[in-house]
Amino acid sequence: MNSTSTLFVSKSVKSTSLLIFSFVILMCGSNSIFGQSPLMSTLAGGFSTRGNMFDIKSLTGVVINDFDVNFSLISIGLPTTLEVWTLNSPGSYLGNQNSNANWTMIASLPNFGASGTPTNLGLNLNVAIPAGQTQAFYITTTPSSGLTFRESPGIAGNVAASNADIELLSGHGGNYFTLANSGRTFNGNIYYTQASSLADDLQLAAIIAPINDTIDCVPRSATETVTIEVRNLGINTIPAGTTITTSFQVNGGPLATEFLILGSPMATGGTRQYTFTATADLSALGNYTITTSILYGPDLDPANDSLTLPIGSGGQLRVTNFPFLEDFTVTGVNGTTELPIGFINESTDSVGMGSDWLTRNDATPTPGTGPGADNTTGTAGMGGYVYVDDDGAQLMVNMRSPCFVLNGLTNPNLRFFMHSLNSMGSANENMFSVDVITYPLGTIMMDAFGPQGQTGAGWTQQATDLSPFIGQTIQLVFRAETVGSTGNSHDLALDDISIVDLLLTPGQAPQPGLAVLDINDCRNPNFDPLQFGFGGPYFTSISMGDTLIFRMEGQPSSSILLLSGPLNPAVAVFPNIGQLDLGGAVDPLTGIPTMLTVIADGSMIGGFNPFFNIATAGVTEIGFSVPNLPLGVLGNFQCVMVDSSTPTVSISNAVQITVQ
Repeated sequence: MNSTSTLFVSKSVKSTSLLIFSFVILMCGSNSIFGQSPLMSTLAGGFSTRGNMFDIKSLTGVVINDFDVNFSLISIGLPTTLEVWTLNSPGSYLGNQNSNANWTMIASLPNFGASGTPTNLGLNLNVAIPAGQTQAFYITTTPSSGLTFRESPGIAGNVAASNADIELLSGHGGNYFTLANSGRTFNGNIYYTQASSLADDLQLAAIIAPINDTIDCVPRSATETVTIEVRNLGINTIPAGTTITTSFQVNGGPLATEFLILGSPMATGGTRQYTFTATADLSALGNYTITTSILYGPDLDPANDSLTLPIGSGGQLRVTNFPFLEDFTVTGVNGTTELPIGFINESTDSVGMGSDWLTRNDATPTPGTGPGADNTTGTAGMGGYVYVDDDGAQLMVNMRSPCFVLNGLTNPNLRFFMHSLNSMGSANENMFSVDVITYPLGTIMMDAFGPQGQTGAGWTQQATDLSPFIGQTIQLVFRAETVGSTGNSHDLALDDISIVDLLLTPGQAPQPGLAVLDINDCRNPNFDPLQFGFGGPYFTSISMGDTLIFRMEGQPSSSILLLSGPLNPAVAVFPNIGQLDLGGAVDPLTGIPTMLTVIADGSMIGGFNPFFNIATAGVTEIGFSVPNLPLGVLGNFQCVMVDSSTPTVSISNAVQITVQ
């Protein structure tokens, strides 16, 4: 998850039904009732071995394509060759764990590197398993390899993970074709596609080229190669000499149609690749969509005959509209290198342990060295962030951003939240910096932000001025340096990266501990959350059926006066109290703005009034489900907190709610 970079949208708290739905989706990703690739095994570890042999049982008919593996150890300097084997005939591996006589090696990855976390092999194995059959696999390293794998306890032959399509059975672990350890469960993920029950079903399986792997902001060429892959999912073999019509178009433009003629029969699960003679013109800067399709006369399932590929020229993602926000929501497995679109781990910066930025939505693996949850939600298992695990000594661990086109901005500003706590104090402190690359020349400005060491416990917001780059196309490099000599003491984490055109915010700022109004994680125009303390007014949006939550903070037992009226920042200023940002013209006799409505008064009895008092913990929350309301601005709200025991009067920030 993976997460998609988004423009600023104020967040809203979802209704109970939506939360339950999200929970079900998360649960289905881990053990699963529903069939969905990949099938996720455990990542808990417990053992370490040179290889793992296991069975996969097909319940519906599938084609096994790829694996994520969970490395335990990498010995730097040793060869790192990985092999994938499958048994020559259907059935269990049992009885074949100590000889390769009945096995076929279907993949070999020399010089394979990994980061000590679940890592994708990048394969296209095409091993078909008919419904009801079992197929054995062996993922191993060569005898002299520097890799070992994590495994978990199990009982050989028992189901370790399953969904509606496949079952993963616990197997054996051990050395190269000498697997003496029974009851070891493969740690990782299994990627597969559905095999068809139709007699004839040709699938457009993938767009092989072009690849959206550009790490810089340089434009592509006018003659980009387009290559597709087709797969036979049907029961029938497609005979040699068969003609398959293929086509592609760019951004809905002219259709290039060509013909793939099979030189040999294509059995069930078999694939062919076709490279078009025509090429794609991607020379102009911007974002493109390449649409491909196939046509095969006997095909009984046209629903899988087309694919689209979003691709950027001058960067995987070019951002021209601001504010921009990336919150790194994790939709897949924790601890992977899968980043949101446009964010890329540099492949040449470092190797070995701790050499990549990883995604996560719960605590980092070593307690006390990183955050326990993300900044956005603050709840483990929700949201997400990126981090560098402090388990290696790396001079630079670089994550590149999308390409930002800073045209038309007057005061661009980079904002992000950082978690940087060194459990060893000041000893062996890791450092973090942000570099800026300007295009078209690719000039690098080092340390536009930083170097920054530890910032203490919790998430802290950081900012840096990007105004020197107005009118230019830039790319940010988020760079971590880890010392590594103490090991696992100082993880570096980032969340909620945003670029805003900084605006003057003349409204009342929240007054922590005295007067704060937060409605559904509201933000001000600079996308500042309340905890950063910038001026208002603040904004949020909701949808019908959402839960609308008023969160009010102040001195315990204070009465809350909830006001509503037209938005009018700084209409009335009261020294040492705050300012009202709601209402019409100020009444000269009272000094109070007109056009204000008192929604609730905690000092009064009756109705909802008694609920509007600050609880003993200093916070009161009042929530209700949003009914069917017209779209647009629902209302503007601001609180006046009255602490009669002091006495003290304080005014909160104002919040505008929009129904979308």
